[in-house]
Amino acid sequence: MRIGRRRLGAAIAGVLLVVVLTLGALALVRWKAAGVPHAISPPAGAVVESTEYERVVLDRAGIIARGLRNDRGAATVRTYAMPPGSTWLQSRQIVATQLDHWEQLGDCVDNPQARIVECAWREPTSWWPREVRLTMMRPAPNRTFVIIGSGRGD
Repeated sequence: MRIGRRRLGAAIAGVLLVVVLTLGALALVRWKAAGVPHAISPPAGAVVESTEYERVVLDRAGIIARGLRNDRGAATVRTYAMPPGSTWLQSRQIVATQLDHWEQLGDCVDNPQARIVECAWREPTSWWPREVRLTMMRPAPNRTFVIIGSGRGD
């Protein structure tokens, strides 16, 4: 049975249309998913203080918010006061557990003498990957703060 040129052309056009619509639908779904910052739960013992945070903590939270902001919108940045003796390893593990299979950026090693310790993760996708940043600040003895920023895919 022979297929005429018109029918063959219509069949090829139909298949191409289905392929283009499928790829477009996949891109739309990914675009919408990347437009929402990833929700991160704070480490155990973290509390949002009702009083003002120290100025350096607010400044660092602003830097993180600007760094994660893109044309998709503002990032979600939360600041928490931690109990005395809170460790970087505990905070990093809590956040990393919520980001299963995300790529860790950098080594994220703790330096007990450092006043600021940071780590970041990026979603393992080619299209509009989201990013999460964790910062622990020790501005004074017995004062520890954790800043968690989550950006939209860019």
